[in-house]
Amino acid sequence: MRTQQTNARNAQQSKKKKRYAAIAVAGVIGLATAGGAYSYWTSLGDGTGTATTRAGNAKPFSVTGGAANAMFPGDTPQTVTATVKNIGSENYTVQALKAWVSTDKTGCDGTDFLIDGAAAPASAATPVSITLTQTDLAPNATTTASFTMQFNNKATTDQSACKGAAVTIHYLAS
Repeated sequence: MRTQQTNARNAQQSKKKKRYAAIAVAGVIGLATAGGAYSYWTSLGDGTGTATTRAGNAKPFSVTGGAANAMFPGDTPQTVTATVKNIGSENYTVQALKAWVSTDKTGCDGTDFLIDGAAAPASAATPVSITLTQTDLAPNATTTASFTMQFNNKATTDQSACKGAAVTIHYLAS
């Protein structure tokens, strides 16, 4: 009987060991899984990157436009259309257009002409604003602005110096 008891006891102990082993394995797997969900390091990092911009064009706009007909005392206003062109290699926004007038004759200057009904400025220091809608221009794109121009008939001043004058309209686009 003793052998039977020993075998029965050994079988019971073996079952207990297997049960404890199974519990231990399950616990280890459970901990490993739970620990795996949180087993990483947290930290911060930093660094830098680089980029550049083009230098741009100091004068990206070209402006053209002149009076179609010769002017004289007592003439009527004529419409001048100024065309602003982006001659740069990237987009530029034209925000304003201004003008002033000069001639090739001594004694005849910008004030001998009217822009939009007012005496034209005779220097770049005091240009007159031309109405222009602010526009983003792609390379080679254009926009236009119109104004009137005529001879300023100064009733009490001899304006003979303006006969045959070459009149230049100077534009400033920004």
